[in-house]
Amino acid sequence: MGENKSFSGQPVLSQILDVIPSAIINAANRKHQSNRYYKRLPLRVHLVSLLYGVFSYCNGLRELCEGLLACEGKLSHLGLDKAPARST
Repeated sequence: MGENKSFSGQPVLSQILDVIPSAIINAANRKHQSNRYYKRLPLRVHLVSLLYGVFSYCNGLRELCEGLLACEGKLSHLGLDKAPARST
C-alpha cells in the first residue's frame, strides 16, 4: 500500500479557503455591495473569521476574537494582516 502524498501540511481552514475562489467572493461583494459602508472589516476578513469560529466551536464574539488573537502569528497564511477587533 502506498502512502497518500497529497497532504500539504495546511490546516483545514486554509484548505477550505483555497477551495473558495476569490472570484466568487468578489462577485458576491459586487452583487450585494457588502464592502460599501465598512470601516475595518471587509468581506474576506469577515468570511475567514466566521469560518474560524465554526471550526473552533466558538460560542461568542469574545471567544472568536481571543482565538484569532492567539493565532495572530499564523493569520498571514489565511490572508489576514491582523485579527479583527471586538469593536468591529
